[in-house]
Amino acid sequence: MHMSGERSDEKTLATAVKACGCLSGLEQGKQIHAHVIKSGFDSDLFVSSGILDMYVKCGDMLDAHLVFNDISEPDDVAWTTMICGCVENGDEERALSIYHRMRLSGVQPDEYTFPILVKASSCLTALEQGRQIHANVIKLDCASDPFVGTSLIDMYAKCGNIEDAYQLFKRMDANNIALWNAMLVGLAQHGNGEEALKLFKVMKTHGIAPDRVTFIGVLSACSHSGLVSEAYEYFHSMHEKYGIEPEIEHYACLVDALGRAGCTQQAEELMATMPFEASASMCRALLGACRVQGNTETGKRLAEQLLALDPSDSAAYVLLSNIYAAANQWDDVTDARSTMKRKYVKKDPGFSWIDVKNTLHLFVVDDKSHPQADLIYDKVEDLMKRIKEEGYIPDTDFVLLDVEEEEKERALYYHSEKLAIGYGLISTPPSTTLRIIKNLRVCGDCHNAIKYISKVSEREIVLRDANRFHHFRDGICSCGDYW
Repeated sequence: MHMSGERSDEKTLATAVKACGCLSGLEQGKQIHAHVIKSGFDSDLFVSSGILDMYVKCGDMLDAHLVFNDISEPDDVAWTTMICGCVENGDEERALSIYHRMRLSGVQPDEYTFPILVKASSCLTALEQGRQIHANVIKLDCASDPFVGTSLIDMYAKCGNIEDAYQLFKRMDANNIALWNAMLVGLAQHGNGEEALKLFKVMKTHGIAPDRVTFIGVLSACSHSGLVSEAYEYFHSMHEKYGIEPEIEHYACLVDALGRAGCTQQAEELMATMPFEASASMCRALLGACRVQGNTETGKRLAEQLLALDPSDSAAYVLLSNIYAAANQWDDVTDARSTMKRKYVKKDPGFSWIDVKNTLHLFVVDDKSHPQADLIYDKVEDLMKRIKEEGYIPDTDFVLLDVEEEEKERALYYHSEKLAIGYGLISTPPSTTLRIIKNLRVCGDCHNAIKYISKVSEREIVLRDANRFHHFRDGICSCGDYW
């Protein structure tokens, strides 16, 4: 077009830059952006929005911010594009900040903006932020939109409030498969396996055909509830009843169900015979099950398999050394840790966090960096004393060090989740539910201790670890000690 001497207009430039975004052609997009400036079209909102979208799709958020800040009066499309770019590139906090600027500017979000904002709240597990956005959804009459409703159900579930997710689901016009899937997966994550399977049966009575995501929810529900035979039945029904070919995610759920139930050998056989190469996450999950079951031999094989898939995977070394430590094989523990150092593999640090008044407070083991560390430690010490009087006995098998028993017991006191709970208890009113997030699997001693803490503190404590949600109330956990 340029070679023929034709002059580009705003529609041509917007379309050309859109093509660059679709192809992730950042360099070509920058050249067109330069031509836009030379041609004097950079003040055109339609063209500027297209350039903004191109930078977002190419992952160049620095230039996206520069373009966005140069738009004098962004419309709802430009605001939504910027918010979406932040979320897609892992900057959810900035996305919510831009949303607040959007509201102050007088531009209203719509049914396209809200699901992105709700997703940001989900990623941050920011329940209060999510509730505020839900309130705006209702005010702006977007609550009946199925995409908005699905995102809200997912948000409440991921933020640990499965009750509100279910209440919202019941109020929605549930003819959309995505709504059912969000609720099924949410129930599965919270360990409500039987409720999830009941919901699946109700879904079928409504004439809604399940899809591949539905069965991920169903199989996860079986896995988290120890329903191994049911998991096999649903797995086989995928192809036989619904014509859905199981994918690697479905095999992973079945392997997980077997591993959690202690059938590690059967799970290993399934991995060897399935029509897919075992993924690193699948090996890691089964290796974790071997750690819980104390299956050293299978654990060794899985660690080798995992390291073949990813030589830098710290989980393989850590889980294997934990298996050795649990078996008091301290020389093997030393060898595993030495190999990690030699290969420059670093262990992912365990940490927990709690959101109090829209502020995240993060803790690591033995953390004394918090401004209220003295008060937190005093609270944890008091809790340990009170729960011991209730019958709590520290499980020192979870201290993977070759030290004296008394030292092991002290080491258990200051795990990151206990510190987060301690802070939550001193900084929130007595009736407040504590919601804790942990990046790794909660250890068995902490799980046991938190049951007692929920009883003596008369609090509900919701803990989300790397595997699932745990709801502690009156000394009982929703997982039934099966996780």
